Amino acid sequence: MRQLAAEASLLLVAPLKDMDGSTKRSRVRDTLMLGAEPPGLPPRLSGDLDHGIVTGGVSLLSTPVANLRSLLELLEHWWAQPAARQEQAWADPWALRDLVEEVPACDERIRSMVCLSVHPEAFVPVLRADDRRRVVEAFSTHLPEPSGDLERDVRTVVLGLQAANGGHAVDLFASPWVHRWGAVGDSAGAWLVRGQVNQQNQVPAWVSAGVVSIPVALLRELPIELTTGGLTSLVEEQYADKPVLKREAKRRDVLAFALGMRPGDLVVTEETGTLRHGVVGEGEVSLTSVSSTPVLTRPVTWSSEEAPTISSLPHPVRSRLRFKGEDMVNLSEIAAALTGLLNVERSDLGQGEVDEKLAIDEPDPPVTPGAAVLACDTATLASALHHADVSWLDELLLILNERRQVILEGPPGTGKTYLVQKLLQACGLSANEQAMVQFHPTYAYEDFVEGFRPSAATDATGARLTLTDGPLKRIAEEASKNPGRPYVLLIDEINRANIAKVFGELYFLLEYRDEEVELLYSGGDRFSLPANLFIIGTMNTADRSIALLDAAMRRRFVFLSMDTGEPALAGVLRRWCYAQGMPTGLAELRDRINAHMSGQRLDPALAFGPSYFMRRSLADPAAVDRLWRRELLPMLREHHFGDEQALAGYQFAAWVQQLVFPEVLADVAGDVEE
Repeated sequence: MRQLAAEASLLLVAPLKDMDGSTKRSRVRDTLMLGAEPPGLPPRLSGDLDHGIVTGGVSLLSTPVANLRSLLELLEHWWAQPAARQEQAWADPWALRDLVEEVPACDERIRSMVCLSVHPEAFVPVLRADDRRRVVEAFSTHLPEPSGDLERDVRTVVLGLQAANGGHAVDLFASPWVHRWGAVGDSAGAWLVRGQVNQQNQVPAWVSAGVVSIPVALLRELPIELTTGGLTSLVEEQYADKPVLKREAKRRDVLAFALGMRPGDLVVTEETGTLRHGVVGEGEVSLTSVSSTPVLTRPVTWSSEEAPTISSLPHPVRSRLRFKGEDMVNLSEIAAALTGLLNVERSDLGQGEVDEKLAIDEPDPPVTPGAAVLACDTATLASALHHADVSWLDELLLILNERRQVILEGPPGTGKTYLVQKLLQACGLSANEQAMVQFHPTYAYEDFVEGFRPSAATDATGARLTLTDGPLKRIAEEASKNPGRPYVLLIDEINRANIAKVFGELYFLLEYRDEEVELLYSGGDRFSLPANLFIIGTMNTADRSIALLDAAMRRRFVFLSMDTGEPALAGVLRRWCYAQGMPTGLAELRDRINAHMSGQRLDPALAFGPSYFMRRSLADPAAVDRLWRRELLPMLREHHFGDEQALAGYQFAAWVQQLVFPEVLADVAGDVEE
């Protein structure tokens, strides 16, 4: 019965696009967890749950038991039908529609979702009949001859809209379509709005005045009627001298703020590592001025509850709280998850009015933020990483705050990237305050800094080349807007690319942060690296297929070794084994292999790092055997290419029996020849 309920839950959550995949998987697994041996989800099915086809709305997402009851009512009616009628419903969408409508006890949204799931080619992803009626009325010009059947008519309307949209799909719950038919009910959206404007934190002023705003520095007035065409033309005209990329970003922000955001939508913003939230209230979009900067404002009632720290949020939510050059991000796909996490009660919110004290044209007293510093509890982090003491981490933070550019180098398996990720987490950096890129031989300046990319054209020409910012320029722009907070760019495998080709004129800025340069493609725009942007690279010292860094780059970065010869890093594997209850002989086995490699005059940079052996599965002798045969031995064959006598010197089976599993008398790994 429990598995049957889980399968029914799967049918209910799989079509939803406003519920994230992790929440869907939790809904299904929670039903199974009380079973003696709960089955897992098939990998393909689990991956499919990251997608969806229909907007359910907050109330549908928050009532799983009622939804399950509705579906069971429908299924009971289904199994009461003769086989011939069931077969007809599978083949004919309208026969299925008529059948499910015979179950008034089933929620109409569940009936619609079943029809849509079985016959997606025939039904429109709008679950409420009232909403479908509003769509038909709003777009009646696309319905030349009404049939009197609402389902068929709304399908005709959507096909007409798609034809008018160049054959592209039409999302009726997205801008600009949603504003034409006026979606109501509980399908509320969610928006992330930037709170740092002109290097000042605007959130306290928003909360005090009961508003949210975005900067529109070049706008002086709004059109009489707020429409997609009118706002687009206004932005195109007023921002005509700005680069295409910035102009397009501003156009998207203005359209989203003025037309996409609706009363009842959730608004979140970051403030000193926490996530403040409120709900959009009834009221017009207005153009006013804050500190001499024109801004668009909307009424918002901000929650007085304690704001959660961003680092405490689940990863699927935390990873979405990231800007990419704009001032607004649509989070409607995770609106339900945010609503649950933040305990939003829309019935008590959304009635706020704009406080006139916001529209003061006198500049606020300038607030100079202190220098951004990376800091954390190094004792706790060192313990979590199984370091001997805090000395290495303290030195890393000291150098980062002093020089801002560090490269961690070491043999493979020393956990360089893992350590950086744990460091950023310990320092409380949000997803928006960090970025990661991985260099490779084809990586270039156009990928890293800025370059032209093909993009869809707004007219009928198909495609065009658009100047697009790379990850360095994007995070530098984010950091410049919030100088009091640290931002980190992690460059994994930094020595795998042609460094001089990738960095270009930025070599100069790495050494002179206070200066500006003119970028290659920006047409005269000046660019600088903000002081609060830290750059951390990782470098594998074992791979000789890649070039060494030149002297100019080495002068601009501080290099820290992560070789386990470092005093604080020595013994990491042994301490991990103690903490995990694993055989400490794994540490001795690694030391024996590396010592033999050194005796064979192999470069110390080729030594195996502790990460190879930090697996709980290695408590099983068979897993140790697989580690040797599939990972360690193939690498040693490359290091001793053609020298079988040198390979024969690695007595792995005997070492395992002696050091790791002395009680096991049988051979575990076999010899090298086998």
